[in-house]
Amino acid sequence: MTRIEDLFTGAADGASADPIDWDPLQESDALQEVGLLDCRMCPLTGRAGLLLDMRTALQYRTGNAALLVVRGLHSFQWSEEPLDRTLIAFTIMSSAPATSRRLWQMRIGLFPDGELSVSGKAADFHLLDVDGTPEAPPDYSERTLNEVRKDLPWWDSECTVLQSSTTRSTMT
Repeated sequence: MTRIEDLFTGAADGASADPIDWDPLQESDALQEVGLLDCRMCPLTGRAGLLLDMRTALQYRTGNAALLVVRGLHSFQWSEEPLDRTLIAFTIMSSAPATSRRLWQMRIGLFPDGELSVSGKAADFHLLDVDGTPEAPPDYSERTLNEVRKDLPWWDSECTVLQSSTTRSTMT
């Protein structure tokens, strides 16, 4: 087992896992109904990470979490309609990966009203199993992040990498 954070930083390698059947790095809308839990962008390493809740995913029957890591980060853009809220779950409604000018990019449309766009030299996707994560996502209403974190996969969670994919071979 490894920590999700270690997959993000590159301290752990998930490349030895089985290949993924429905590859979100290449297939449009493979991430439909997936929850976006958190994003990280690290200028020191030139990486961005999207931590995903897979419990509501349409395309995946195994795994309760996933991590999408963009290496050689070129851009990271987030926009949303400002909402009065404590917490709100953002759900991916569309995901569109593409390559251009030797860059991999993904545009993500979110419900209720958000957009995320990220691009870089390469990307990795890891489908994960986090022990102790309940079957269903938590109820976010009238709760704080500290209160719901125990029911979420998080950066410090120990996980098993079930399947992985990478753009390494396609970005030469």
